[in-house]
Amino acid sequence: MIFKIQKKLKSLIPVLIMVALVAGGFLYLKSKNGVTKVTVSKAEVRTIAKTISASGETAVLADFTKRALIGGSIKEIKFKSGDTVKKDDIILEMDQTSLKASLDTAYSTYLGAKSDIDSYDQKITAAKATESIRKRERDETWRTYMSDNGESNKQAFKNAEALYQTALSSLTVLEDDKKATQNTVYSSYSTYYSALNNYHNSTIKSPADGQLALADIFAGSYVTAGQKLFSITNSKNLVFKAEIDEADISRVKVGMKAKLSLDSYSGKTFDGTVENIDAKVETLQNGSTVVMADISFDGTDILPILGLSGSVDIEFDKVDNLVSVSPDSIFDDLGKKYVFVVLGDMALKKEVQVALEGDEYTGLISGVSAGDLVITGVADLKLNEGQKVQL
Repeated sequence: MIFKIQKKLKSLIPVLIMVALVAGGFLYLKSKNGVTKVTVSKAEVRTIAKTISASGETAVLADFTKRALIGGSIKEIKFKSGDTVKKDDIILEMDQTSLKASLDTAYSTYLGAKSDIDSYDQKITAAKATESIRKRERDETWRTYMSDNGESNKQAFKNAEALYQTALSSLTVLEDDKKATQNTVYSSYSTYYSALNNYHNSTIKSPADGQLALADIFAGSYVTAGQKLFSITNSKNLVFKAEIDEADISRVKVGMKAKLSLDSYSGKTFDGTVENIDAKVETLQNGSTVVMADISFDGTDILPILGLSGSVDIEFDKVDNLVSVSPDSIFDDLGKKYVFVVLGDMALKKEVQVALEGDEYTGLISGVSAGDLVITGVADLKLNEGQKVQL
């Protein structure tokens, strides 16, 4: 057993020797004669920016998307997706057969209720005249009865009072019936007005000049109220729908500047602005939660196509005129931040104060001056104050 272990150890000796040679060679190249080879980056005055990145796709503003206001069957679509259309061009028509029948019925009901109101006006006028006559007759018999309390006068007053109360009751009933009929008029007119709107809403027009982007609809398909029908795209109404991570949305504000890139236009960037932030959180298919934000940009140089994928960097913090260094130049030591600056052939350790950690560079308040040669990649080096270095 001991013999086997010794045999395995002997077989590992060449490997261990090779590892030692490689490590020694690396250390030799890295620090020959006590000199450490380093890379440097010159500290420069820059604008330091911090951004939030998000993916998304091109879309149009809400005003340029048409949705069905009523449910029903599509009778005809007059244009193809991609066609150029003008504002107020009729894009599609819904089947109006049932809508027209509902409109005619509603209008007939309204006219009937309105006619009843007119007849009640005549009846009430007559009833008021009768009530006035009966009241006058009652008052006359009352005065006669007061002057002569005879039994015949008393009976005449009672009869006149009964006739007056009957006339008054008839008038009250007619007025109550008129109020009920008036409510029927209001209700029937509302039904008629709704039917008229539905009939008019069965013809859908383009909201602007541009290219037509039809949804997944065709002649004969049934659509429900609120379903998307089409959008109109042009270079002025194109926006980028950015999917902002829920964790980042608190830092995004309307009016912030952004840089946009589209996969279909490689190498080209577009200046953008945050125009709108949605008021709800959406869950994507991958389970992530995002808030949609509209990024406006100048789409003059691209085709106004919906659904072009891309990404956007939204600038939420920026400081101008900061001396800046590469982030991998900075290291921590006992709770403070430092860099190594090359002076001659020595590495000098300098304490720095950070103003802003940007996306590419870190801006400093103090510790380094523009033009200083700052050693990068310090995490991979074993440097000490005053150590000799070679660029």
